[in-house]
Amino acid sequence: MKKFCLVLLGAVIALFCTCYKRSDLSTALYYAYDNKEELENALRHYMFEDPNPEKLAAAQFLIENMPGHYSYSSSEIYSYYAYADSILADTSLTPEQQRDSLLAKTDSRFVAMPFLKTRDIEIVKADYLIDNIDKSYAQWKTCPWASHLSFEDYLEWLLPYKAVEFQELDAWRDTMLAHFGTCLEHPVKNDVEYNTTLGVAEMIRNEAYHVLNRHGLYTRAGLPLLTAHLQVSQTFGDIPDYALTAVLAFRAAGVPAVLDETPVGSRYTAATKWYVILSDRGEELTSEWDLATMIGGGFFPDERGPKVYRNTYAINKERLDYLRYAKFCYPFELGKKDVTSKYFLTSDLEIPIDMVPRIKLNDMYVLIASAVRDDRNPWQIVDFGTMKRGKACFHDMGREVLYRVMGYEGNRLINLSEPFILHKDGSLEYINADTINSVHLDKWKNNAL
Repeated sequence: MKKFCLVLLGAVIALFCTCYKRSDLSTALYYAYDNKEELENALRHYMFEDPNPEKLAAAQFLIENMPGHYSYSSSEIYSYYAYADSILADTSLTPEQQRDSLLAKTDSRFVAMPFLKTRDIEIVKADYLIDNIDKSYAQWKTCPWASHLSFEDYLEWLLPYKAVEFQELDAWRDTMLAHFGTCLEHPVKNDVEYNTTLGVAEMIRNEAYHVLNRHGLYTRAGLPLLTAHLQVSQTFGDIPDYALTAVLAFRAAGVPAVLDETPVGSRYTAATKWYVILSDRGEELTSEWDLATMIGGGFFPDERGPKVYRNTYAINKERLDYLRYAKFCYPFELGKKDVTSKYFLTSDLEIPIDMVPRIKLNDMYVLIASAVRDDRNPWQIVDFGTMKRGKACFHDMGREVLYRVMGYEGNRLINLSEPFILHKDGSLEYINADTINSVHLDKWKNNAL
């Protein structure tokens, strides 16, 4: 046994040394600044105190991708959460009054909060990282409904310490499990659903839905409540709020789950963000939107949109290159993965750009915008592409959508193409820009967020 431990420790040390040679890890540690020692302590923990190559690799994964994630930098967020706590505890207020109170507080005092942010790499502590790794790893190895995950699946569907940006670095796994996990103590045992991913997810969903004092859905409800003790007591919100609660509750119970979303408003439904679980048959089972909807019932069959993105912890390297090299940087989040082809028929586009606008370009990158139903801002940028041989090239664009190509001329964005419809059969139909507000084009547009 002693010999085996020495061999294992040697392998772990070799892996650690290899990790440190990799540029992604060393770059992340460089940007940790004064927090570097904390993150190195987490790595050392899995070298010596708990020598485990998979946990060490998990810690490396989290640290390498940590520069792409951020939290509020202002302590004022805690004033907002304290106010929210008092409002939610005030039973004399209706849910609508609670919502309106937080909305008014946001607009009067906290509207700039999303711009006050710091990268997680500078603030995440070793103990917090280790706690999240240990708890998620134990679930992966002991829960029958998580045992089908590969290590790569585990990294994205179960391990991450947050599911969205600005999520509070709190003990959300413990909080969610305490509120929505009592069903796991006395599961209904049957031959069909017992210990299956879907069966356990449905138990969690049903308990969460009935325990939450949920009243209606709203498009604006103030700053989102991204600390766990408020999420479990929230009486109002929008679909993304409750979809996030579902993902955190699932992950807390060892159910692999992620959030998918559209960058524009949905056309026919209220779905803008929804959750997905990875079943023990290897199927990605979607909800229609939040906790109120059945898992695996199928995403809206008539929905259309330009893009669907998955919230990931891993940094999207193509987006990272864009932010590094583009002359005009649209604020694309790094933790997004294009999964449009999982939902819609898509096309790779090569849009010819006339010489006159092309010579004005000051950037190798171009942007593609989707038409939305908003007279003030009728175009919403949804993705970027590159110029190749006089053509603007984009990948996996959703069909039955009205688009336009845009580019950067050095001072501002300019239109590079006339609007065009990407039809169901993949053909293009160009539209005169003067008719863009015509009623007959409305069916090709999505709703504005």
